Amino acid sequence: MALSRSTHSLWLTRGAVLGAALLLCAPLAFLAISPGEVAPGLWPHVASVMLPRALAQTAALLVGVGAIALVLGIGFAWAVTRHEFPGRRWLEWALALPLAFPAYVLAYVYVAGLSFSAAPARAWRAIGLPADAFPEVRSLVGACVVLGLALFPYVYLMMRASLMRHGSAAFDAARMLGASPRQAFLRVVMPATRVAWLGALGLVLLETLADFGAVKMLGRDTLTTLVIQSWTGLKSLALATQLALAMLGGVLVVLLLARRWQRATPPAAPELRAPQRTRLSPVSGLAVTGAATLVVLLGVVWPIAQLIAWMPSTPWAAVPWSALRGTVAIAAMTAAVAVVLGVGIAAARRRFPGDRWLGAGSFLAGLGYAVPGAVMAVAVFWCLLSLERALGAHVAAIGLSTGLFALVLALVMRFQRVGLSGAASALAVMRPSLMDSAALLGHRRPSRWWRVGLPVLRPGLFAAALLVFVEAMKELPATLMLRPFGWDTLAVEVYNATSEGLWSQAALPALLLVVVGLIPVLLLLRDRR
Repeated sequence: MALSRSTHSLWLTRGAVLGAALLLCAPLAFLAISPGEVAPGLWPHVASVMLPRALAQTAALLVGVGAIALVLGIGFAWAVTRHEFPGRRWLEWALALPLAFPAYVLAYVYVAGLSFSAAPARAWRAIGLPADAFPEVRSLVGACVVLGLALFPYVYLMMRASLMRHGSAAFDAARMLGASPRQAFLRVVMPATRVAWLGALGLVLLETLADFGAVKMLGRDTLTTLVIQSWTGLKSLALATQLALAMLGGVLVVLLLARRWQRATPPAAPELRAPQRTRLSPVSGLAVTGAATLVVLLGVVWPIAQLIAWMPSTPWAAVPWSALRGTVAIAAMTAAVAVVLGVGIAAARRRFPGDRWLGAGSFLAGLGYAVPGAVMAVAVFWCLLSLERALGAHVAAIGLSTGLFALVLALVMRFQRVGLSGAASALAVMRPSLMDSAALLGHRRPSRWWRVGLPVLRPGLFAAALLVFVEAMKELPATLMLRPFGWDTLAVEVYNATSEGLWSQAALPALLLVVVGLIPVLLLLRDRR
C-alpha cells in the first residue's frame, strides 16, 4: 500500500532530524563503545593519587558554588520583584551583568588583583593588619566565591522571570492565613518556582563541572583538569577518554533524574496581575541596596576597572589581531552551522507537533550542551582519529582530527542547544496565516520563505546566532585542546598569558571577550523587561 504524501513527508523529516541528531552524538557514542587501552600501571597511580583529590575538589566546588548561586540568585530576584528599595531600578539589570564575564577572566582578575604585590594587599599590610590574614583567593573558598559571582545570574534571571510570571496572590493568601513571611516563602514561593530554580541550578552545576580555566588559575584540581592533564601531561589519550566517559555517564544520569523530576512537577498557573511590590524599611532597604551594590562592584565594576588599568598605553597597537581573526572565524562558522541545523529541527517539530521521534531527535541534538568542553574535545578527537586510522592514509592526510573541522564540530555539538532554542523562539512568532496569505497570492514555497518568512525570522535568528557566537568565543577547554596549529583565539591568549603570569598581556584580549559578552546579556535584559 502506497504511503500518503503527508506520511511520506513525516518519515523523510524524521529521517533528516534523527540523522542530524545521531551525527552530532556520534563522537559521544563512539567514546562509549571504544574507550581505548590505558598503559599498564597508569590507572593505579591515577586512582590512588590524582582521582581522589579531583573527586573531592569537584564535589566541594559543586556544593559551594551551587549554594552561593542559589542564595544570591533567589535572594536578589525576590528583592527586585517583590520589594521597593533605593536603587532597585538600576540594580535589577546590573545584577545580570556578571554573566558577561567568562569565569576564567574573573578568576584572572582576582588572582592578579589580590596577589601579594597588588595594591589591596599592600594597603592591608600598610594599616598594620597581619599579612597571613589577607584573603587567599587561590583556595577552595576563593574558588567558590569567584565562580559563584560569575554564575549566580543564571539563577537570578530565571528566578526573576518565574516570580514575575507567578505574581504574589498565593504568597499574600498564605500571609493572610497566618503564615510568617519566611514560612510563606518556603512553603508557597519555593515550591511554585521549583522548576525555575532547579533548572538554573542545573546550569550552574554543569558550568562549574565544565570549567577549566578558572579552576586551573585558582589552584583547584577537578575532574575536568584531570581529563586535560591526562591528555596533555600524561600523554595518554586512552586515559583521558575513559575519564571523559565516566564524567559523561554521571552527567547523563543527573540529566535523566532532573528530566523526570521536572515532568513530575506540575507547572504553576501564571497570574494575570503583576506582583505588587512592598517598600522595605529604611534599614532593610539600605541593607539590600548595599549587598546588591557590593555584588555588582565585585562582579562587574572592579574587574572592568582592573582590566582597563592593566591595558597597555597604546592598546590599538597591542591588539592580538591574529587571535581576534581566529576567534571571529571559528565562532562565526559555529554560529552559522548551529543556527541552520536549529532552524531545520525547529521547523520540523513545528510542522509535526507532538511527534515523539522528532522530540527525541531534538533532545539528542541538544545533548552536548550538558557535556563539559573537555569531554567533548576528547570524544571528537578520538572518533576522528579512529576514523582516519580505519580509512587509511588518504583520509589521514586531510587531517580531520587535527584541523579546523574537529574544533567546529565540537563547538557545534557543545552549543547546538542554544541555536535550537533560539530558532524555536524565532519560529514561534511567525503565524501560519502569513505563509497562507503568500500562498494565496501565488508565491511558491521558496518565494514564500524568502519574501515573508525570512524578514519575520531575521531578528530572532540573528539573536540566536549572536548567542552561539559569544558562547563559542568564550569556550576554553575544547578550543585549547582542538585548535589547529597557528589558530589561537582570544580565550587561548588569555589562558597562555595568565599561565605565565603576564597579567598586562592578558588584559586586552580579556576585555575584548567581556565587551562582546555584554551584547547578549543586554539583549536578554531588553527582551525580559
